[in-house]
Amino acid sequence: MLKFALVFGAIINILMLTTPLYSMQVLDRVISSHNVDTLLMLTIVIIAALTLLSLIQMGRAFALNKMGDWFERQLSNSVFANSVTMSLMAKNSIGSQKIRDLQTIKTFLISPQIVAMIDTPWAIIFIIVLLILHIWIGVLAILGACILVFMAIITDRLTKDLIESNIDIAMKSNRQVEQVTRNAEVVHVMGLVGNLIRSWQHINLRVQHTQSVVRRRQIILEEITKFIRLSLQIAVTGMGAYLVIHGEITPGTIIASSALIGRALAPFDHFMAAWKGYINFKKAYMRLDKGFDIVKLKASKMSLPRPEGKLLFENVYFSHQGSQQHALKAINFGLEPGDILAVIGPSASGKTTIAKLIVGAWQPTIGTVRLDGANLKDWNHDELGQYIGYLPQDVELFSGTVRENIGRMNQDAESEKVIEAAQIAGVHQMILNLPQGYDTEIGFDGSILSGGQRQRIALARAFFASPQFLVLDEPNASLDSIGEEALVIALSVARERKITTVVISHRSQLLNVADKIMVVKDGTIVAFGPKKQVMEQLNRMKPIAATHTELGKNDSEEKE
Repeated sequence: MLKFALVFGAIINILMLTTPLYSMQVLDRVISSHNVDTLLMLTIVIIAALTLLSLIQMGRAFALNKMGDWFERQLSNSVFANSVTMSLMAKNSIGSQKIRDLQTIKTFLISPQIVAMIDTPWAIIFIIVLLILHIWIGVLAILGACILVFMAIITDRLTKDLIESNIDIAMKSNRQVEQVTRNAEVVHVMGLVGNLIRSWQHINLRVQHTQSVVRRRQIILEEITKFIRLSLQIAVTGMGAYLVIHGEITPGTIIASSALIGRALAPFDHFMAAWKGYINFKKAYMRLDKGFDIVKLKASKMSLPRPEGKLLFENVYFSHQGSQQHALKAINFGLEPGDILAVIGPSASGKTTIAKLIVGAWQPTIGTVRLDGANLKDWNHDELGQYIGYLPQDVELFSGTVRENIGRMNQDAESEKVIEAAQIAGVHQMILNLPQGYDTEIGFDGSILSGGQRQRIALARAFFASPQFLVLDEPNASLDSIGEEALVIALSVARERKITTVVISHRSQLLNVADKIMVVKDGTIVAFGPKKQVMEQLNRMKPIAATHTELGKNDSEEKE
């Protein structure tokens, strides 16, 4: 498509010559000869040329638009996946910034700005024609082009750094607004609006000040450029009149030269106007390119058979990005298919980190996590995800219906499997009591549901499609007694179906369902083994027993 756009650009700029040439021929030939037939033929030719010009310009616009659509289709899925991976690596949400960057690039590629840049080299055609008309008129055109290029360089030097830095500051300001609106309830209830506005305005005022400085500089430079361009047109007209007086050119050449000088200098003028768009395009491209450099999208991995659920941690160490200390140290343990493991320990001891390593959300800094003997990072994770049920500490649901959320947003999910997952989680009757049952729209982030309802629907999602591995991080943090009973029953179903299960919890009720217990403290395993053996060990070790008693009093764990 880009090749077509370039070819069309050449033809369009050649056809642009028709109007000034028509004016010159009418003044020099038709008026002097009083020949109506010549006027008629010239008019027919120019109308045909202008018709062709309009059609080709339309074709070029369609070609660029089609190229933009193709560009987005080719990259949108990869950019979306890259956003998810980057959010995992950065341990915070990238949000929609990557998609916005892709839209910025696409918008620039199909905008009139890119057309101006494509047309700029063809200005040489008009300058050559002006040189043919008369050498001094051509010299004026070359001089004007050089001055406009110089002004474009000055504009770049005076505004580029400010524009680039302001883009980054504006992104930070937008993220802060998104964060505040996402937590509107807390902001309103605790009276944080005033403080947050002052915090945001500290950034926003920098954005406004920089925008004001950039705009003032752009206005001054734009007006100087306009003055130069108009002065050049006056100079060409004056030069033409002087040459006509001395008999070196005809009067029609003055009209043609005046039109041609405008066409010759217009691409340079438009190029300056397009420069800001180009800077935004370049910054968006660099952010996307950097993201793909950091996250090397791997080729499709060979499919492995459905896992049985055998888990093995081999001397695993983990440290957060940018940290010199290990959050986990020398973690070694294994689970057989169908085991139910309860992980306990004080806050910030590393329990949630272990959960994230088990499901492959994070990768070990040192060591290996194996599932059925295969390194977890060697699995095709889109396929592996079908066999894993995961309930994170911070429950997130997606905009859509209850049915879609339980069915893992699969539009073709079988109703029988959705209902079966809901029944295992003990949430079927609760869903039927919703306004439209399974077809109830839950809103953004499940906003129409209570915390307990969100957690129970997320538990049903974890059980959807008969997973082979379950990881539940504080699954009862928002549950009432009825919800806890349903959770215990769901874990019993997991035992019957030989689903390997890891449960992180402080509540003793869930310990009764476990086969094995792991006690984690300061990023290391203090105790691990069959439930009876670990409980006896805890009773013998007073410091750990005290920790265990303290754990029983807590209802939830802080985010790790």
